Amino acid sequence: MFSFFKSKSSSNRLQDFLSQSIQVDIHSHLLPGIDDGAPDLETSLSLINELAGLGFKKLITTPHIRMEVFPNTPAIIKEQLLEVQTALRTTSASVQLDAAAEYYIDDNFTALLQHNDLIPYTGNKYILVEYPMIAPLMNYEQRIFDLTQRGLTPVIAHPERYRYWHGQLNYYERIKDLGGLLQLNILSVEGYYGLDIKKCALELLKTGLYDLIGTDLHNERHLGRLKNLGTMSKEMKLLEAYNFNNAKRFL
Repeated sequence: MFSFFKSKSSSNRLQDFLSQSIQVDIHSHLLPGIDDGAPDLETSLSLINELAGLGFKKLITTPHIRMEVFPNTPAIIKEQLLEVQTALRTTSASVQLDAAAEYYIDDNFTALLQHNDLIPYTGNKYILVEYPMIAPLMNYEQRIFDLTQRGLTPVIAHPERYRYWHGQLNYYERIKDLGGLLQLNILSVEGYYGLDIKKCALELLKTGLYDLIGTDLHNERHLGRLKNLGTMSKEMKLLEAYNFNNAKRFL
């Protein structure tokens, strides 16, 4: 009996945090069959319904655009979005679904930027980008400058996962100084990606460098670990005390 009430309390705590403080998930992979996220429409609808049940009012899903792996285009993403939105109307989920993209910063991205062939967040002001995981870009500052010069605010996806910057807060601070925003992957705080990444995420939280938070949800495994976060009192307390700007910027 005790464990039942403990589980219920943990679930309510996570739901309260997501529904009241966050409201909008700005990073996920929920469109079927176009990247390494939901493989089909059934899975897509299941994940969306689960996220709605956790309290999100709006989901802005962000398929990968990385030409050699996921050669998506705005047209492909919009077509898949419409399919899911149409199917979603047959379910009981009361959640708004929109789409942007997560852009891998490489030479192809430069070409897309030059031709303005992009799908930023609604309102054309913010764009989600990710850096390489293995080694840093030598011109990472220039990439941010190029975006801001075009009126776009770069949202840097999961900066805590770039191990080459661990222990060097000056890189994160420099991104902010140049006009970029930092987006925390919530599963980094749960420990899903490793203890070193969790340590970096907690450090960036404690120094107030994050602006936004996202689930980066791809699958049921991610969903299970997200729910597990609700049982982690110390981590939840830190998240609950933080002023994320998801609702302010995207609702």
